[in-house]
Order: sequence, then structure tokens, then C-alpha cells
Amino acid sequence: MRAMSRALQATLLAVLLGAAEPAIAAGNPTAKVSADTSGSATRVIVTLSQPVASSITTPPGRVEIVFAAPVDVTPSDSKLDDAILKGWQARGDRTLVLAMGSVYKGYESFELKNPTRLVLDLRGERPSKAEPAPLPAKGGRGGPVIVVDPGHGGVETGATGPSGAVEKDLALALARRLKIALERATGAAVVLTRDEDRQVPLDERAAIANHNRAELFISVHLNASKRRGAVGSETYFLSPDATDDEARTLAALENRAAGVPETPPAGRPEGERGLDLILWDLAQNQYLAESGRLAESVQKELNALAGTKDRGVRQAPFSVLMGATMPAILVEVGFITNPEEEARLKDPAYEDKIVEAIVRAVRVYLDGRVRLDGPGAAR
Repeated sequence: MRAMSRALQATLLAVLLGAAEPAIAAGNPTAKVSADTSGSATRVIVTLSQPVASSITTPPGRVEIVFAAPVDVTPSDSKLDDAILKGWQARGDRTLVLAMGSVYKGYESFELKNPTRLVLDLRGERPSKAEPAPLPAKGGRGGPVIVVDPGHGGVETGATGPSGAVEKDLALALARRLKIALERATGAAVVLTRDEDRQVPLDERAAIANHNRAELFISVHLNASKRRGAVGSETYFLSPDATDDEARTLAALENRAAGVPETPPAGRPEGERGLDLILWDLAQNQYLAESGRLAESVQKELNALAGTKDRGVRQAPFSVLMGATMPAILVEVGFITNPEEEARLKDPAYEDKIVEAIVRAVRVYLDGRVRLDGPGAAR
């Protein structure tokens, strides 16, 4: 009986050990690879389920990302119809091989956190497309780069109106219209932080603007309130201290929707958060005055052209604006929770009025900046 018991124990132990093997194999961090070919450069984003150190090498015709530990690459291989990047393939469990196209010229890379992401921008000259050239910018300057940020996206839906309209969808529709109108009116190259229904982390939105050396960052949102009668537009620029309780609450709601904690993470000392604010202050002070001027211009035009109720220009600690190294504003174009305003916001004709107001405001701002920077300007 004891011999049979020992044999049974040995069998059970072997089964348990065998069952544990797949769990060990499945324990590798995942590396999710995606590519965006819509911009002037092809952007590759490798999103890691946990931090893993890596290095980049450039053998002829390839860019290789070598991880310091095993990872599970998904998808493990992909082919693209792109002149810069032909596709990628995992080689073993530590190397991701990017196959370069014939027009590839070089790359830039940077890292983002929460979640951990390695971003590579692959440069090259794609064959020209039959698109109308943007109008030249005034003052003989090269056309500026403007980043337009449609709020929310993916599982982060934002606010919902009484009839079911969703903020993420209306914000994207407005941003697409705004991109076309700004390019026609200002000669700007306009970059959208998202051009589809997908979630983009808040820090990545500012990083997109910084990487493109944007001169302006405009985040488009729709407001919400428990008071169904709340109506009107308001424009925000950044400050660690909110203008009032209502602005503070709105910023907290927007930040919380994207998973940004309102207090330092557990175990993180308050002093470290204080250092963050000091660094933020040094980085942002030079842009606050310009952000305020742009915000005033946008709010004025929204009131005049779109006929929205003037709720004023305010300041609040919106995380999406933090880290943007250029004048940056967040525009709440109206209250999606107000039934009448929701209906207007779904009307393409009213959307055009909003877009026209923002475009006119941007032109006023840019014209004023050219005068200030031009010959004879005070230094």
C-alpha cells in the first residue's frame, strides 16, 4: 500500500510539473508591435507588458531591436505595403527584425512609460501623392506643424449624450474636419494624434507633438455635466492650480478616464512629485503666456462664429497638456450631455462653424506671432 502511495505521489508530482511548464513559457513579457504609415515617417510602436531593456542595431537593410530578456512578439511577423518599412519578423525570442524599404533613410527612437513603449520613427521619402499643395504660410515662413488631438478613443469613450452620441466619435469627426481646414487656410502640416477609434495614452499625445516639433497643440473635447441645462464652450490652458472648483473637477475627470492617478503611486514619496512639478514649471513657463493668447483667440471666435455661450478661458492641470513643449490648449466645444447642444454637435453644418472658429483663431494667433517675430520686433 505504501509503495502504491509513493507511486501515486510520484505520478501526481510529474503531472503537476508537466502542467507548470506551459505557465513558465507563457511567463515571458509580451511585445505588441504596431505600425502607422500615415505620416511623413513610418512609426513603429512596441508596447511591452512589463519593462525590458533593449538595444537597436542597424545591419544593412534592417533595423533590429534586441531585447535583454525573452519576449513574446505579437504579431510575430507582418508584411506592409509601405516604401519605408516592408514588414517585421521575430527572430527567436529576443530579436525583432524590421525589414527596410528602398526609400528608408534613418530612424529616431524614444521611450514612453505607463505602459512601457519603444517608439521608432523611420524616415524616408515616399513617392509623392496627387494631393493639392497647402497654401503657403504668410510672412515667407515655412508652414508650421500643428498637432490636433481628438480626445479619448478606443475603450476610453469619454462622455455620452442623452441620445447616445459618444464623445470620442464626435471629437474625431471634428478633428478630421479641423485638419483639412487648417491645412487649407494656414499652409500648416497638421498631424492627428489618432485617426481611428483607438486608445492613445495621454503622455504619448504630447510626445507626438514634441517629436513632430509642432508649433501648436490643440486637444478637442466635448464637455459633460450633471446639470442637463449646462451649455457653452470653454478653452483651457495648463496650470498646476485650477482656476476654480469646476475646472479642477473637469481636469480630474478627464485624467481619471485615461487612468492617470490623482495622487502619487503607492510608495512614491511626495518629494518626488514636488520635483516633477518643479521640472514641469521650468519646461512650461515659457509657453504659458502664448497658450493663454491662443486660448483667448479660440474662445473669442467660438463665441462670435459658432454662437456658443461664453464660459471663458480657464486653467487646469490636464495631463494631456503636460509635457507639450509648445503652446497647448484644450477646447471643450460644447456640452454633449445637453440634449439641444448634443443635437447641434451632431450636425455637420454646426461642426463646420466650430472648425471655422478655431481656424480663424489659429490664423489670428499665427499672424500675431509673425508680427512679433518679424523685422523690427522688440527683443
